[in-house]
Amino acid sequence: MIQDNLPIYLLTNAGLLLVAATVLTEMRPLRAILKRQDRSIPNQLVLGLVFGLLSIASTYTGLSFQGAIVNTRTISTLAAGLMCGPLTGVSAGMISGLHRYFYNLGGFTSLACGLGTASFGILGAVCYRWFSRLSVRRPLALVGLTVAAELIQCVIILAVARPFADAAALEKAILIPKIAVNSLGLVVFSAVMDRMNRSLLLEQLEAQRQVELRQQAELRALQSQINPHFLFNALNTISALCLADPNRARETILVLANYFRQTLSINEPFVTLQQELSNVDNYLFLTEARFEDAIHVVKELPDDLTRLRLPPLILQPIVENAVRHGFVAVDDRRVCIQIRQDEERAYIQVSDQGRGFPPEVLAKLQDPDDPTYSGLFNVRKRLRSIYGEQCPFAIDSTSSGSTVAFSIPLSPPAQAESDLPRRSALCASR
Repeated sequence: MIQDNLPIYLLTNAGLLLVAATVLTEMRPLRAILKRQDRSIPNQLVLGLVFGLLSIASTYTGLSFQGAIVNTRTISTLAAGLMCGPLTGVSAGMISGLHRYFYNLGGFTSLACGLGTASFGILGAVCYRWFSRLSVRRPLALVGLTVAAELIQCVIILAVARPFADAAALEKAILIPKIAVNSLGLVVFSAVMDRMNRSLLLEQLEAQRQVELRQQAELRALQSQINPHFLFNALNTISALCLADPNRARETILVLANYFRQTLSINEPFVTLQQELSNVDNYLFLTEARFEDAIHVVKELPDDLTRLRLPPLILQPIVENAVRHGFVAVDDRRVCIQIRQDEERAYIQVSDQGRGFPPEVLAKLQDPDDPTYSGLFNVRKRLRSIYGEQCPFAIDSTSSGSTVAFSIPLSPPAQAESDLPRRSALCASR
């Protein structure tokens, strides 16, 4: 009677295991470990303990049959190595194998089942790299591995358990049902893990999307803050030039149109230094048209203006701040733009020869969370959100002038560029 119902008992055991696995993967600490995709030794050991406990639970819910305990330890122990790494598989197998040996120390299959359980974890560990590279026919591979694991267990029982006749009778009764149920269980278990991994991936993509939306909002905010007084002054300058110097007025109109076209139509997350300096040059041309010979700009630039890619509208607000506030006299405004590059980073510095910031203003500028001075505030905030600790930013001010300096990598952060195509591909597949 029990033998006839053995598949049902095994299916029930597998179902309980899958429920337990689903509940565990919803626990925040475990999800955090899996979310990091970090296969460090501590994380693999933690996961080994979790999968080992799942395997132990299968022992407790197993069926006593002909002096043995028929269960679905194969599923969680084999999955540990296949899906979480070699150390996870080996540690889960050892934990569960030792437990099985001591769980029924007097049983004639205790040693054999303990050794077999450990072998499941080792088999998963050995096949981890091969299995992780599989993109198709994974269910078929899981069935094949389950068959191999159960055959290994069968050989160990026949070789170790005594009397041999009892061991042979046991395997004759349970081998086929175990292969069938554990194969199905491992395929479903793998699907549960894949669903969780996709859920973690979606969480990461959503978090990155929120970061990108925030960065876009900051860029749009900066674009919207283009000083209307600057436009008003530029138009007044053009009006005066129309009578005094029509050709220069025409040139100024074209530069103004190009300046606003470049500034307001930027959609790329990163531009070359050449593009950014073009926008700065347009701004300076329009400002010099108003102040005539009052603005003196010195540039020290690298030979190659295409190596560095940086967020748009980073330099222009800093240069504008230096022009507006860094003057010796109304008709004498001196600005120095220095940019140098090494093999990995760019070092950018904008200096003026003004009277410096008052102490209370400088204190506000040093506070990255104080938006009083919106131009520098937005620049600093955008750089911090994109580069984090990779972008040191400093503001130095004395009575003889002020300097804004920062450095960034020549290439954008890998995540900032790689997540966008990955997210697009995921959306396209839905």
